[in-house]
Amino acid sequence: MEIERRILLLDSPAGELQKLALDLMGSEFGVHYANDVDEAQLMARDAGGKIVAVLFSTALPLERVSGMAQRFGVKPSGLVPVGPKPAKRVVAALAFHGVRWHLWDAPSHEAIRFVLSSVLFERDPFELRYHLRVPTTLAARLELAGRKSEATIRDVGLGGVCLQGGDLGEIGEKGTVSFEVEGRPVTLPCRVAWKAGDGSDAVRIGGVQFLEVDPESGDAIDSIRKGFIARQRIEKPAA
Repeated sequence: MEIERRILLLDSPAGELQKLALDLMGSEFGVHYANDVDEAQLMARDAGGKIVAVLFSTALPLERVSGMAQRFGVKPSGLVPVGPKPAKRVVAALAFHGVRWHLWDAPSHEAIRFVLSSVLFERDPFELRYHLRVPTTLAARLELAGRKSEATIRDVGLGGVCLQGGDLGEIGEKGTVSFEVEGRPVTLPCRVAWKAGDGSDAVRIGGVQFLEVDPESGDAIDSIRKGFIARQRIEKPAA
C-alpha cells in the first residue's frame, strides 16, 4: 500500500541530516532526502502534494525560508529547522515566516515524534489519523480481567495510550491502565482498541482507549504535552 504521508529532508552539502533520514525510514512516513534545493523541489513535485513536513538543516542559508513553504507545497507550520540553534534574530525571523516547531541541537526520538505529530495535527486537526500524540517512555501497569502486566507507554493523549509489551488480552476487553506522571499517579478505566504482534514484549504493541478521564488525570496527561510544547515550539516574539 502506498504511503500517503511523506517527509522531505533538505540537507546541506555536508550531510548533517543523513542519519536522521536513515532513522526515519521504515516509520509511518515516506522519507525523501536531498541536499540540493532544486532536487528537493523536484521530489516535492513528484510526490503530488503528499509532502506534509519539510525538515531542513540550519546549516542552509536561512534567508531561503521565506519562500520555502510555497516552493515545496506545504504550510509554513510544516517547515521544521534541524540542527544547532541559530541566533535570536534568526529564530524571530523564522517565527515571522510562520515556522512553529524546531528540532535544535540533538533532539531526542521522543521530540522528533512529537514535532511530526504536531505538524500533522495542525495540518488537519479534524482528521482522526492526525490526532496529536505525545511520545513517552513511561512505565505502565495494565489490568484486564484480573490479569496484571507491565508495559511501556509509547505515546499518550487524552483519548488513550499506545502500549508496548504486556498482556493486551483481546480487542474490546476492558480493565484499567495505571502510570505516573512526575510522581502523580494516574489510573483510568480503559478498553483494548487494537493490537499487533505476538510473542515477546519487544514486538507486542497495542492501543488502549480511555473510557473516562477525570480532571486530575487529564491535567497530568496534558502536562506532558505542555512540556514538549515549551521545549519544541517557536513562539512569535512579543510586540
